[in-house]
Amino acid sequence: MGLRESKKLRIRQEIADKAMQLFVERGFDRVTVAEVARAADVSQKTVFNYFPTKEDLFFDEVPAREAALVDAVRNRRPDETILASLRRMQADQCARLCSPAFATFARIIEESPALQAKELAVMARFTEVLAEAIRDELGAHELDAKVAANVLVGVHWQFFRNARTQALAGRTGPAAVRRLRADLERAYGLLERGLGELEREAAAGAAGT
Repeated sequence: MGLRESKKLRIRQEIADKAMQLFVERGFDRVTVAEVARAADVSQKTVFNYFPTKEDLFFDEVPAREAALVDAVRNRRPDETILASLRRMQADQCARLCSPAFATFARIIEESPALQAKELAVMARFTEVLAEAIRDELGAHELDAKVAANVLVGVHWQFFRNARTQALAGRTGPAAVRRLRADLERAYGLLERGLGELEREAAAGAAGT
């Protein structure tokens, strides 16, 4: 990464950090972009150059999460299924989602209809990119890829919502991590008995060519 790219990433992170500080203190809906710009010592135009909407300031990790979803499909371990790769990726997030810091994040979302609406848009975007990755990786029929992506993102979203529910109830730490992982295993266990067939068909087709 060159100096220019490093500087841009640093500025982006500084803006996101200042925004989150304000959101934690006052709630998302009570903070303006102008206030974020002043706190970060940049112009409003600069803020919008990095974050197209105010909601993107809060969900600043979405691009990285989207890239991780695609990476779990395209660059999974040898002989690892897509389901197993996604399950492993999400299991690795359990500790972070059971921390006191995440409880604050969850509270801000719970208090803001605007963020809840943005979350819907984020999940729709995740579904699109995941469907494309599955189609390209497995050579799957487009409809099959879209159905599979919808189901997988449904699990991803429910996992995130379960973590929020726990956090808002004050359940954090090792016990919360164990419960969240157990829920994740249950969900993927259900998928293995269904969506697993999609990958078996793709493997059989490849073997026959």
